[in-house]
Amino acid sequence: MYLSAEIGVLQISADNGQGCMPDEVWKTFFGCYGIRFVRRYATYRYFRRQGWVVRSGIHCGVDFMLYRDGPEYYHSSAAVRIVSKGSKRDASAFIALNRELNSIKKTLIEVIVVVPEDCNIESIDSIRCISVIHSSALTWKTSDDR
Repeated sequence: MYLSAEIGVLQISADNGQGCMPDEVWKTFFGCYGIRFVRRYATYRYFRRQGWVVRSGIHCGVDFMLYRDGPEYYHSSAAVRIVSKGSKRDASAFIALNRELNSIKKTLIEVIVVVPEDCNIESIDSIRCISVIHSSALTWKTSDDR
């Protein structure tokens, strides 16, 4: 989706060989995955525009992993977890995830995707009105300060 809609280096075709416009692809993914697709795409797009290489984070229990120049050059720097605005989060699960990521030298970045009420998320044009807010969770190691 990103390579087609944002960069224009990929042409997506239907089963009949006919090219699909990015808005058609958006509607297909939105029809299958709903708001979850919108949040993931907005987050992916946000970090790609910041210069990060974004990959799946399922192996670490998060949505994405961020790499400086790519997985073939460096280990990932951070793990990204998308959280819903206003949702109640389990503190012990957060602490456990943050601790696990810290043990493998990754920073946990939590992202909230803000979709305005008047935004028609069934269209790819909605990406212009969606914003991404992020915060990092760092763990202080007392053993490092001795």
